Order: sequence, then structure tokens, then C-alpha cells
Amino acid sequence: MIKTSNYNNCHTDKYQVYSISRDKGKDANYVGDYFLTLAPKREFFKTWRHNRGLIDEVTNNEYYMKEFYEQVLKPLNPKQIYEKLDNSILLCYEEHNEFCHRHIVAAWFELALGIDVKEVIINGFKEEILDRPEYIKEYLNKLMMNDNKTIEKQMIKKL
Repeated sequence: MIKTSNYNNCHTDKYQVYSISRDKGKDANYVGDYFLTLAPKREFFKTWRHNRGLIDEVTNNEYYMKEFYEQVLKPLNPKQIYEKLDNSILLCYEEHNEFCHRHIVAAWFELALGIDVKEVIINGFKEEILDRPEYIKEYLNKLMMNDNKTIEKQMIKKL
């Protein structure tokens, strides 16, 4: 089981906790373990951040999701990553209802493995489940479906 949260909403010894932010949670004074394999790449992150307010939010977030999927998630084996991170909470900065790469990671696990990854506030043993933006999973599903269609076309050509 993997869950997600932000640095401010996760205070527990019940689970292994990992930062998946490129800066390892420094701006939140986080000093725990990290898993940079799931962190965004600097270049597309900088482009996305620069474009906030300059282009519409949907287009900018779709750019980010596409680049995150292509550069970070697609080369990985979701089952192997899940097994490494089992019984953990993945952390980064944004609030539960904001656009965030941890929501993309959660959607990737859900779509690839057919599991449920909860967004939580956790204090000790008390957990509250929160909603996350649904459009992230919907758009990632489109990216993954298009990717699968491309793979199928390549397989047919080889036959």
C-alpha cells in the first residue's frame, strides 16, 4: 500500500515516508528519506513554472503531465517501483487539491497496477482521506492509452 500527502499533512511513524521532490523537501524543513526516481526533471519543471500565468493553466499542466510521463514514469516498471515503496507515503509540497506530480504518480500506480492510492492527512495513527484532482488521472490515462496504441502498431509492423 502506498499513500500520498504533502509535507505539512504527514506526521507519523506508522509508515516509511519519502520525499519525491527534486530538492528533497528542503523548503519544508523535511529531513527524512527521499526517492528521487519519482522527482520531476529540472528542465520541464522550469518551463512549466515559467509558463504559469503566461499560458492557460490546462495547457501548461498537460505539458507538465506529458513530460513527466515521458521522462520520469514511462522508463520505469510500476510494479518494481511499487514493491520498493510498499507501506510508504510519498510527499511533496502542494495541497491535496492542487496540481502536483505526486498525484500523477498516484494515478500511474492506479492505472498501471489497478490499485488504489489514497491522498491522506495523517497525524500519528489518525488518517483522513482527501480528494485529489480527477483530471490528472483522466489525462494520464489518455497518455498511457496512446502509448499502448503506439506499441501495438510497432508490434504489428514487426509481424
